[in-house]
Amino acid sequence: MPGNRIREFRLERGLTLGQLAEMSGLSASYLSTIERGLKKPSVPALKQISEALNVSPALIIHSEEDKFTGEKLRFLREGRGISVEELAEISDLPAELIYKFESDEVEPDYEQLERLAEALNFTITYFVEKSYYKTSIGTRLKQIRESQGLTVAALADKVDVSVGLISQIESNYTIPSLDTLEKIANSLGTTLHYFLMEHEKVDNLLSSLGPDILELLSDHKVQSVLRSVSDYNSNELRYVLNYLQFFKRNRKILS
Repeated sequence: MPGNRIREFRLERGLTLGQLAEMSGLSASYLSTIERGLKKPSVPALKQISEALNVSPALIIHSEEDKFTGEKLRFLREGRGISVEELAEISDLPAELIYKFESDEVEPDYEQLERLAEALNFTITYFVEKSYYKTSIGTRLKQIRESQGLTVAALADKVDVSVGLISQIESNYTIPSLDTLEKIANSLGTTLHYFLMEHEKVDNLLSSLGPDILELLSDHKVQSVLRSVSDYNSNELRYVLNYLQFFKRNRKILS
């Protein structure tokens, strides 16, 4: 329940109801009714509370079914083709801690989730929103299969899996293992990234770029560099990503 989550975050930060009320601009009595489950916060109130607590609204409203799991983290990390140690280096989190996250011994806090999401080039909502991958993979699999004129049976034969499994994936009843998903991607002439990346975020990303960056991206030399990335192997691409992370953290020194 949102009220329980708000109370947990408030207590983690050592805040009283009165202090949270002052920080959020809401009354203490109103916050109390929310925490006790007597009322659900309105959207504007949820935004005020999340800003005061410095957490994402998604973390407040997600249910137990939607919470972070080590499997989600491992699935995404393996999909990126990086080891725990490499993720630790990129995210500045200890490898031992990441192992504990993936085994569900420890649940990361919001700051740690932000680091993991940034290091994996993904949005933090993946970790807290329900069934993102089920919807994403199933929908995209059906789209690309039909665009290539393949039946479910034909694709199953190419991948050497059962027709039932392909149907379950496309119907969003199950998520395939990474090995199976990779076989599917290879059979369809695409990559794991096609199924794992949030394509719908691209337009939002481009619209957020400044005019100087957009002008730079239109340069044919820059575009040729971007196209060459498709020819990189996993180690080469990982090196570039690691360097970009290093540059981002040390831009003041390097520039």
